[in-house]
Amino acid sequence: MTDVFSKDGYSRLSIVIHWLTAIIVFSLFVTHEAASGSTGRFIHDSVGAAAGLFLLWRVWYRVSQGTTHKPNQALIYNIASQIVIWGFLVSLVLVVLTGYFLPWSLGAPVDFLGVIDIPSPIGGYPGLHQVLEKIHDVAGTLFLPLLGLHLIGAAKHAFIDKDGIAQRMFKSITGGR
Repeated sequence: MTDVFSKDGYSRLSIVIHWLTAIIVFSLFVTHEAASGSTGRFIHDSVGAAAGLFLLWRVWYRVSQGTTHKPNQALIYNIASQIVIWGFLVSLVLVVLTGYFLPWSLGAPVDFLGVIDIPSPIGGYPGLHQVLEKIHDVAGTLFLPLLGLHLIGAAKHAFIDKDGIAQRMFKSITGGR
């Protein structure tokens, strides 16, 4: 298969998806502990159910586009970068899938934007619910250290290396990934 994408930067679509994903994940993270019946809980559960479809597509899109060239730096930094990227992607998949199965494992429907209730395909399993809740919480909490490492890496490239790597998420290139 011929590589038709540039490995030196990102397309406008990839950049928009990156920042939209960041906004969605931040919104879902800060509403995670919202009280039942509150606007925050509606955002986390119902808007999260709709956003989950986008986030799963986003993971598929990111994996299907491949990666840009690795910067000329110590191997350990490139390995750390890959761990952070894959950590984000795996965490997204785990949080979304467990988010759908949490209400289902109690026999409850998933509320999709307050418009559609998607009934449970599995019925109630309280033991499964506890396991899913733990996975959902751990995978969601992993975003904090991953984000910290991501921001440290971006700052390193922007202020120490000054190599243009951090700027790739602000300026698209024609034919970018």
